Amino acid sequence: MVAPGPGRVRLEFVPWLTQPFGHEGGSRLVLEEDVGGPVSLGDYLASLAGKYPAISTVILDLEAGRLFEHVNVVHNDTLLGSHAALEARVAAGDSLVFLPAFSGG
Repeated sequence: MVAPGPGRVRLEFVPWLTQPFGHEGGSRLVLEEDVGGPVSLGDYLASLAGKYPAISTVILDLEAGRLFEHVNVVHNDTLLGSHAALEARVAAGDSLVFLPAFSGG
């Protein structure tokens, strides 16, 4: 099997997380961004933080090297556990959805 090469990744942010991106209104924000090949989610998000500073405001705590506790990530229709999420491999054709964490009963 050949590893996927360069391509695009679809990133989707639900409305609660979109305001820091300057995206007003109640709609989702969808971005298509390049990926050079398989890379960890943590490294991928860190690489996008320069272009989208909101990533380091609401998604990824760059100093601590972890997701903010109020964020869940769905990678190709699979909810990632918060502890292992940043180690997930992201490649061309993948889809990432960022959701606010929900709890309660």
